[in-house]
Amino acid sequence: MAITRRRFLVAGGLAGVALVLSDLRPLGSRGVAAAGASGRGAEAAYGDWRDVYRQKWTWDRIHKSSHFTNCWYQSHCAWNVYVKDGIVWREEQVAAYPQTRPELPDFNPRGCQKGACYSERMYDPARVLYPLKRVGERGSGRFKRVTWDEALDDLAAEFVRVATEEGPECIFWDNGPLYTFGAMAAAQARFSYLAGTVSLDMNTEIGDGHRGAAETFGKIVFERSADDYFYSDLILIWGANPVATQIPNAHFLYEARYNGTQLVTVAPDYSPSSIHSDLWVPVKPGCDAALALAVAKILIDEGLYDRDFVIEQTDLPLLVRDDDGRLLRQSDVEEGGDEDVFYWFDRRRGKAVAVPRERLELGGSDPALEGTYEVETRSGKVSVRPVFERLRERLADYTPERAARICGTPPALIRELARRLGAAKSATNVTTSNFSKYYHGNLIERSQALLFALRGHIGKKGGGFVAFPFLTNDGFDEFAISRTGLIDTAKLWANILPKKKWLEWHGFTDEMTTYELSRDSYR
Repeated sequence: MAITRRRFLVAGGLAGVALVLSDLRPLGSRGVAAAGASGRGAEAAYGDWRDVYRQKWTWDRIHKSSHFTNCWYQSHCAWNVYVKDGIVWREEQVAAYPQTRPELPDFNPRGCQKGACYSERMYDPARVLYPLKRVGERGSGRFKRVTWDEALDDLAAEFVRVATEEGPECIFWDNGPLYTFGAMAAAQARFSYLAGTVSLDMNTEIGDGHRGAAETFGKIVFERSADDYFYSDLILIWGANPVATQIPNAHFLYEARYNGTQLVTVAPDYSPSSIHSDLWVPVKPGCDAALALAVAKILIDEGLYDRDFVIEQTDLPLLVRDDDGRLLRQSDVEEGGDEDVFYWFDRRRGKAVAVPRERLELGGSDPALEGTYEVETRSGKVSVRPVFERLRERLADYTPERAARICGTPPALIRELARRLGAAKSATNVTTSNFSKYYHGNLIERSQALLFALRGHIGKKGGGFVAFPFLTNDGFDEFAISRTGLIDTAKLWANILPKKKWLEWHGFTDEMTTYELSRDSYR
């Protein structure tokens, strides 16, 4: 009979109990004599019931390993794997990570119960361990087992047939969520690249794209090491449940709270993460944008936004034409003007001036955030307003009372959330791929990013809007991870390089360059 972990534990436990209950006296000398009388030789070293466990808990070897599948960006925790008779019997956290700074908690031990029982999945009888070939109609569930040679021969023959008769671009790889960034993924990516086949975008299947962050900031990945939470004074767990989904990192959140950081969880349910927070803000699923916009309205109405940051670091001072809703451009004002030179209204000069592109410093300007102005364009006078003014107008409909009818959050809690965010010196959020999976989830994410921009909680130690996808989307990574073959990639770069150099020459940052080139890929 095969020995399973459960049978071993049950048998070992019963054996230990039986040995102890047979005689409550010390078993040392009596045990040795009994063993010697039985003629077992070396086994006579048995001393007491603890030796039963010592024998069971010995290993042939101990390996270092990691679990990198489907574990997001916190994967690859270090584990000791205990092997006996070629079978993994136990997994244990290594807990050998060095401390980064004396004032910070360290990363030990890293790992979770999912990793501790990973070997159970290895030996799960439901696993498919051999190639299976369909022998019935599609959907009938009828398969037969074939050899590896037979399966690989069939695949290779069909691969060659399609590539030669229809073209390699007709061969698609559906990677699914098993894309691990390890040797397996590297081999597939390399093969697909050299063969000129197409690898499908995994994020279209699982929705981990963080499109809202990409649209707002021009880049898609915002994250830092988890110990940075210790420098935050307010952490929003908004749409996440790190107690269950980010177990290796979650202890930083709660150690930060022990150190004085406020934790606020915004979620429809009183989740495990909510239990450990200072404030739980309930919200109806998918209605988070209404909540965020109501918070934004309070920040503006009560003067809790960071005016200096808003003027210097955001597009909120830029002027928008009232007639067509487009940003006022140099091409509107001057013959032959650029499409990417924008304007703000300088209160010091009393007129609209071009925004400098080579620096963020205001250079003596005092951009207006409110008001309506007239600008002389090539086609005549046009009424313009700053983006901030238009934002204020749009937010007029999102009073806490009206937002409460949409999102279900009590008005008092909306005000409490806004004022906590307004008082924080360095606020951040916990990354989640939750909103990426909603219809118009990008707008939820953009409304969240607006709050961090209004308060200036970006670019600070312990602060910042966090978004971390498993993989980037097509369009935003077209220039780093090619979806085409070798020849097509060469053509792609021949088209990209001149544009890239032109943008860099005109002062575009890497993020701005990527954003502009990505827009081209959709045209």
